[in-house]
Amino acid sequence: MNPTSPTHRLAGLDIGTNTFLLLIADLSAHTLTPLFERETVVRLGKGVEAHGNLNSEAMQRGLACLREYATQARAYGCEKILAVGTSALRDAKNREAFLQLAKQETGIVINVISGETEARLSYRGALSNKRNLPAPLAIIDIGGGSTEVVLGTHEQITSARSADIGSVRWTERWLQHDPVLPEEVEVFRSHAERVMRETWPVTELKNLASVVGTAGTITTLAAMAQGLVQYEPDRIDHFTLTLTGLHEIVMTLIRLPIAERKNLPGLNPARADVILAGAMLLETFMKIYGFNRIVVSNRGLRHGVILDEVIE
Repeated sequence: MNPTSPTHRLAGLDIGTNTFLLLIADLSAHTLTPLFERETVVRLGKGVEAHGNLNSEAMQRGLACLREYATQARAYGCEKILAVGTSALRDAKNREAFLQLAKQETGIVINVISGETEARLSYRGALSNKRNLPAPLAIIDIGGGSTEVVLGTHEQITSARSADIGSVRWTERWLQHDPVLPEEVEVFRSHAERVMRETWPVTELKNLASVVGTAGTITTLAAMAQGLVQYEPDRIDHFTLTLTGLHEIVMTLIRLPIAERKNLPGLNPARADVILAGAMLLETFMKIYGFNRIVVSNRGLRHGVILDEVIE
């Protein structure tokens, strides 16, 4: 897309392991103006960790969501629907069946992207309204199936790596009891630290001026830290989440069974079974690399997908 061209109305879809996210926005040059957003907990990746395939119920939930999103995009007069698939679709052996059904039933063509591309687009999206943050920066995106960490400045990325650790994947792998057992928590944290240290060497994350967290796990934790009864994007974006506040949330989640977690302010009940895994991944990350606080971004991959059209 020519960056000097007039305003274009586009839809960006993040087809995640846990959630499907829709953004409808106007794009003019390098400026993105959001018009409409929607998040739906679909749990497309349920069971992929254990069985290697998308199950039929998950695919039907996904198709129903895509039909709704396609209708919204048409109602807003979008020129294009830019959809990207992430961890669950990277891993599922039967992904082609879902991709074909999505195209046939909704007209949406899903581009399954690599972890590194996901990291790059998330970085661009998360920082798109945060030019005031000092560099160098790190972005962490904890998804349902994978976690991406990206390093760089506002002008360029210096490192982008992805690891197969996410809130859905690691809940299914390590947290089998409700409420969780102390030994499950210990094993979870031990394995998380090992994977993180192997993927993102501590020396590479030294001397950062800013650390930004994006995607549903981290925005949910920001909502919980503030006790929000309803999700308020303006109170999430730029919120500072401290390690102390995060630790308090983690300890509460460890103590409560899933049914009681659903009553916590700021927590979408559909995330109640996987939020502990996401919270412990973030806490482990912050402890390993010595981060006492992170800035939360309500923007992310879906914004990056649309902004990437500028350089197409």
